[in-house]
Amino acid sequence: MTRWGKIVCAAAFAMLIATPARAQTWVPSWLGRGPLSTTITTDHTFTDAVPDLTGRTLRVMAHLTTGGTQARVRLSQRFSSGSLSVGAAHVAIRSSASGIVAGTDRELTFLGSATATVPAGGDLWSDPVALPLAANQDLAISIYVPGAFIPTTQGGRGQIKTSYHIAGNQVSATSLTGASTTKQIFVVYEVQVLSSGPAAAIVALGDSITEGACSTSDTNGDWPDRLAARMPTLPDGTAVSVLNAGIGSGRFASSDGAGLRGLSRLDELLTLPSVQWVTILMGVNDISYEQVDASFLETAYAEAITKAHQAGKKIIGIPILPFGKSVKDVGTNKQTAQLVNEWIRAHDKRQGVAEPSFDAIIDLEAAVKDPVDPAWALRSTLTCDQVHPNQAGYQAIAAAIPLDVFAPPAAPAVPAVRRGHLLLLALALAIVPILKKKPWRV
Repeated sequence: MTRWGKIVCAAAFAMLIATPARAQTWVPSWLGRGPLSTTITTDHTFTDAVPDLTGRTLRVMAHLTTGGTQARVRLSQRFSSGSLSVGAAHVAIRSSASGIVAGTDRELTFLGSATATVPAGGDLWSDPVALPLAANQDLAISIYVPGAFIPTTQGGRGQIKTSYHIAGNQVSATSLTGASTTKQIFVVYEVQVLSSGPAAAIVALGDSITEGACSTSDTNGDWPDRLAARMPTLPDGTAVSVLNAGIGSGRFASSDGAGLRGLSRLDELLTLPSVQWVTILMGVNDISYEQVDASFLETAYAEAITKAHQAGKKIIGIPILPFGKSVKDVGTNKQTAQLVNEWIRAHDKRQGVAEPSFDAIIDLEAAVKDPVDPAWALRSTLTCDQVHPNQAGYQAIAAAIPLDVFAPPAAPAVPAVRRGHLLLLALALAIVPILKKKPWRV
């Protein structure tokens, strides 16, 4: 190689070692609508029978909204008075129904052990496991329960995702032939993945409309999942996870009658790794179930804004969707909701509004409201009951969300002088030995 060739190679090497490596990032990819839930037997919206999982394998399907090279799983008994013994646990990529893709089955361990106990009132994380995962895949999480276990808490009332359970230890079975099914989510409450590069998460805090009630079962048709499919990355390449934190019948601030109120759940959601934004579409149940007035919800929204900004996160307000002609359209409920919506729309920071103000407003009313009906109602083609969107309605919501409200998070600043010094030092170290070898000739 010529002297010039050596110098060029040395310079290229210097630039390579001066370029910082892309850091891997743990990011939540799925929430099981909990563990921020409560006792299922107290909720009148609960319809499925509670299964007895004693001596059975439970297989929960988690729809991932971003991918990674490793995964870890959180189990929870946070709202239970009893502990849960885990005899074995596996993860695998789902194929269809209860089946898993051959070659993807992995054993989960807990502090190095294949068995574990999830404590009463607490959570338990698995150890990370190496498994290449992609966005929009389902991760099958199989838990064998060797002892007695009848769940007392659960994390999903939307009836939109099937879980499977079968007698015996079948955590590695390629298919749970003859398994019983349930539309609830038990035991498994969060999946995090190790992203190969920068990642950011959006938390969608809401009630049954966010959870996906009335969407088509097992199609991942709720609006957060549809948004995730539409926006896998930010314009700068940052991977995006969209977390569904909707709980059916949930109230935002007035009651814990159907899961902890959203304002309380927000505290923990803001601490999840890589979370940059929180959207709030809640309040209709506070109005229709608890008869709160507009000022009550306005005060609660202001408190949520303050919490998010103190945590360094952006918070996005979504006005309450129309519900005219529904079971909620009684008394002054509609008028209260419209007053609340006026407050939300008037507190958009992008319009120069002082704090407390939302960082952005996503106004979905035009996408779903019947434009010719004076009843402030959803279009009949986009709803199943005049409260909840149907599958077409959820798709319309996801399509109407302006993606520019999710600006790339600011990268940690690296001083230019420091980068320049590193480059010059590396270049000098590489070139000096070459220059010493022979005198220059021109």
